[in-house]
Amino acid sequence: MAGSARVTCSACKQRTAVAKGLCLRCYKRARAGCPLDDTELERYGQPDGHGHYGILDDDGTSVLCHECGRRYRSLGAHVSGAHGMSAAEYKAAHGLARSRSLAATALRETFSQHASARVGTAGWQRFETARDPQAAAHARTFPPAPAQTRRSQATQSVANGKASRKIVVRTCPGCGAQWCPLPGGYARKTCRAPECIRALASRATLAHARRRAVTIRPLTDHERHQLRTLTGPLLRDLVTRLKNDDGVLQKTLAAAVGISEAGLSRFLSGHRVPSTDRPRPTASTGAAKPESVLQRL
Repeated sequence: MAGSARVTCSACKQRTAVAKGLCLRCYKRARAGCPLDDTELERYGQPDGHGHYGILDDDGTSVLCHECGRRYRSLGAHVSGAHGMSAAEYKAAHGLARSRSLAATALRETFSQHASARVGTAGWQRFETARDPQAAAHARTFPPAPAQTRRSQATQSVANGKASRKIVVRTCPGCGAQWCPLPGGYARKTCRAPECIRALASRATLAHARRRAVTIRPLTDHERHQLRTLTGPLLRDLVTRLKNDDGVLQKTLAAAVGISEAGLSRFLSGHRVPSTDRPRPTASTGAAKPESVLQRL
């Protein structure tokens, strides 16, 4: 907008603020949890030798050397021969990114044009015909280690739990799909399709019911007599033992005690005490009717 004042970054006081009063560089550092009063942050753009710290002066045809102030098409060979520095050392000393090219824009464009022009030429065709990818791969491959070294590495790998993963094939019980689980991952039992998950849940419910049917047993006459006569903690201990240890159904226990299943649950949790005059089921009358039981509760 015309006439609007330039808002300066509140941290570095150098660049234009773009978000929350910070420039893009400071905003990214704040998001990453880095301190904004970093020394390199304060030096960015400040005079550094014959240039500015973190900035490569490129006018399109030449770049400025921070060390001597002269301009060259490329600084790579210059800083090595004249100043005894490698390109990486020069970039680190003057705050330049490691991926920043030290060549001028015009020189980089020339290199790019020359490289593109070689594609499809006669020399390129001869190169494609003569090159051997397999030989190149072998040239990059390290020579095999001695047999003793390989055996010791294999033993150590097994000891560290890094041996090759075992071949385990799982089959979905619903659709029959097969897969190999990753080592250390979640051992899923289905292919995670909704219909297969429902089928597995139904099978688990049926298997649980069959297991319970095998373990469930009826009450003996002595146990029925105790359930009719005992009260208080003795009755609670007896019901808990028969239910948890002997596998007697809660429905059977509630009928023998003379209360409903819900009343028996409240009794076991300590929220209800069965009355002493509760109806006693006998061999002739059987269990108390649900209507009378609900009225008592």
